[in-house]
Amino acid sequence: MKKALKYVLFLSIGVGLLFLAFRTSDPAILWENIRTVDSLGLLLALGIGFIAIILRGIRWVQLLTSLGYEVKASNAVAAVAFSYLVNLVTPRVGEVARCSAINRTDNVPLDKLFGTVVLERVVDTLLFGIVVLITVVTQLNQLGNFLEQSGAAIPELSTFFISSVFVVCLILIACLWATKKYWTQWSFTQKVLVFLRGISEGLKSIKNVNNKPLFWFYSIGIWVCYVSTIVVGFSIVQGLGDLGLGAAFYISVAAGLGYVIPVPGGIGAYHYLVSKALTVLGYSGELGNAFATVIHGGQSLMFITTGAIGMLILYFARKK
Repeated sequence: MKKALKYVLFLSIGVGLLFLAFRTSDPAILWENIRTVDSLGLLLALGIGFIAIILRGIRWVQLLTSLGYEVKASNAVAAVAFSYLVNLVTPRVGEVARCSAINRTDNVPLDKLFGTVVLERVVDTLLFGIVVLITVVTQLNQLGNFLEQSGAAIPELSTFFISSVFVVCLILIACLWATKKYWTQWSFTQKVLVFLRGISEGLKSIKNVNNKPLFWFYSIGIWVCYVSTIVVGFSIVQGLGDLGLGAAFYISVAAGLGYVIPVPGGIGAYHYLVSKALTVLGYSGELGNAFATVIHGGQSLMFITTGAIGMLILYFARKK
């Protein structure tokens, strides 16, 4: 019941943001912008997006190999594709789904799998930070206006509030440290500690990666695909063809923030933030919404198709 209420809450947030994004758009103009999209260009953008899924899969294989587990690349790519399909329905569950899938098909312990996934998230966050940094350098004014107008700007916190939080955290840490000989003996705690040790081993897998340059090539390649999808998107939506690479980094930041909000498939959040980012650049709401709808809709369709195929691959791999 609690999970259902949480799901309904986040879905409601997405629907509300979707309403905010489209409430002032003229349906006729919006449809005209969508109707004139270059279909072949859209397929190219989606193909680039699928390459990112492949890169995620083979990067994962590299991490698992460093831990001593041989995983088929086809299974890893299928599991990653399946995770995107799951995330369309239930945010943040996709990572659990792909770990469970490889656990069943290739018999890799779940704690090791979760550790590598956490490591991937750390690396992806680092690279997203670099994308943000590039945007700050090249599109500082636009990014500032976007954060202000979208409500994504971080509010200022008082020194008293920050100090209070810091003191409370120190007190909690001190209490846990003073009583650790008691709570570390609990059976539940023992299970959690064993699981965390497994995750720690997964996180350390990057130290044992045989070809570190190749690992970073895969990681950077994933984000090159994301930015390239936006660049191609500019060329297929009439009226946005004059936007360049700097604007692509800027829109990628807005799109990334859209997927951070835990709404199913990023629906609503993606549309609102990407459309707002384009209106900051001086484009109409209809054009911004058309771009967001085409890219998000196309990606969602690609996730459904490749995720369903991935699910079949995993099913037969498990049967074998």
